[in-house]
Amino acid sequence: MDMQNDEIIMDAPARRRGRPAHNAVHAMEEGVLLALAFQTFAERGYEGTTLRELAKQLGVSHNLINVRFGKKADLWKHAVDWRLGRASSLVTVAFDTDADPEARLRSLIHLFCHWATEHTDIVALTHVEGYRNTWRLDYIVLHFILPFKERLDSLIAEVAGTRPVSTLSTAGLMAMLVQGVGYFFGAVPLQQRLGAGSDVAPVNAPRQAELMADFLLAGLLPEQGLKR
Repeated sequence: MDMQNDEIIMDAPARRRGRPAHNAVHAMEEGVLLALAFQTFAERGYEGTTLRELAKQLGVSHNLINVRFGKKADLWKHAVDWRLGRASSLVTVAFDTDADPEARLRSLIHLFCHWATEHTDIVALTHVEGYRNTWRLDYIVLHFILPFKERLDSLIAEVAGTRPVSTLSTAGLMAMLVQGVGYFFGAVPLQQRLGAGSDVAPVNAPRQAELMADFLLAGLLPEQGLKR
């Protein structure tokens, strides 16, 4: 911290007991704030999330969140960039290996299914935002979904040049992965009521992810000589 900032802090008036320090939100680790913000946006939706409630959970003034991130829309963008930017690389790594196209596609599907077991908050956010035409949906699609879809289109086209591939659209495949596999692992209370609670338990989720990946790949990559 430079001398100017030290002087500002030292010259700041003493705060009342029980009120957060003026620099509290700046001292807080950014990841802690963005993680809570993303989780809340995913669970309650954009309209159901308020800066005041977030600030209360963090123990800071909501005005201080405004100072650091701007308006609620700006915080939403920061949280989405932070969460999806880190999580997406865990799957997209499959695009960049030296393996042949079919091996890369198989790896991608398996990685995505395993990814879905641990990133159900992202699935929840896309589920909430996917039903309405909003600037937020445009933002997610433009910055995250379309770039992934374009790379998936290209990879499937490579595979189709060497063996039969299902004619299912990539949009349909992505829906099965995110809103199908992802929803299965995210809607734990529902699975418990359906008798599948043990399947989504952390100890069993990896095995279920493998089974789902194999199931999807069996339909996506039919046996030689067949095309669906």
